[in-house]
Amino acid sequence: MEQNMNLNQLTYFVVVANQESITKAAKILYVSQPAVSKTIKQLEDELSTKLFDRTGRTLKLNRAGKLFYSYVNDSLEELNRGISAVKGGLDQTQYPISLLMEVASPFIPSLVTSIQEKFPNVRLNIAQHNVRETDFKQFDFIITSTPLQGLTNVPVLKEEIFVGWNINYGYSQHFIKPEELVSEKMIGLSANNPLRVTIDKYFLKRDITLNYKYEADDPATVRGIIEAGVGLSFIPSVTWQTISSKVQLARLTPDPLQRTIYLCSPHKNLTNIQREISNELILIFLSFQRSELKI
Repeated sequence: MEQNMNLNQLTYFVVVANQESITKAAKILYVSQPAVSKTIKQLEDELSTKLFDRTGRTLKLNRAGKLFYSYVNDSLEELNRGISAVKGGLDQTQYPISLLMEVASPFIPSLVTSIQEKFPNVRLNIAQHNVRETDFKQFDFIITSTPLQGLTNVPVLKEEIFVGWNINYGYSQHFIKPEELVSEKMIGLSANNPLRVTIDKYFLKRDITLNYKYEADDPATVRGIIEAGVGLSFIPSVTWQTISSKVQLARLTPDPLQRTIYLCSPHKNLTNIQREISNELILIFLSFQRSELKI
């Protein structure tokens, strides 16, 4: 480590890397955005290399950044364990748990609230960006709709995906055949989104190509466009249950569109706290399963 490099720089770097956003990182760290930006720049200057590729307000680790992250993240976790050990006592220990949520982002507030109430010593770090398979080891748990090769995969939720539209859009059916959507204006997530991948596989299997008139990479934006009443889209019955009551739903027939969500972990042997968090996550998803949207 270079002489001028400090713990704050490394901590800020890890949080920014996980959040891919200066704004989100600043909120988590309880500091100003300029302070985070300045610290990251100082770190890059000391390393004489850029660590992030910047696209608008989004920051993604570049090749050098990913390599540096693999060392820094592990080092910080070891350091935290060392600090806890010398302070002594289980009550003083903070347990960092990293969670990648490729799907089910509307559940994040409930997950954070539940874990904070039951495990106050857990420091939860949540990321939502898609990562390569080789980067999954950075996380304790991954919430995804695709079983991950080489990882432990536990199905925690199964949901039907409905067709939905604003009640003022002028469309009214309770059951829709897949081929009937060909001529409709569709609203969808970007092509690499896990939900979009599930939907595309369903229609590709039936040799059907949909006309996506509006696309966005943010689920909240898609929900807003649906509620604006400019087209039809797809509504997961559990993970999007906060959708407006102004949205009407219909079922694809004769074969419903469905997906399974998995809780995955790269750890072969969970620690006690990881096992407790895993059990809690499963219970939370089961509770949401019981309150899914109905047609």
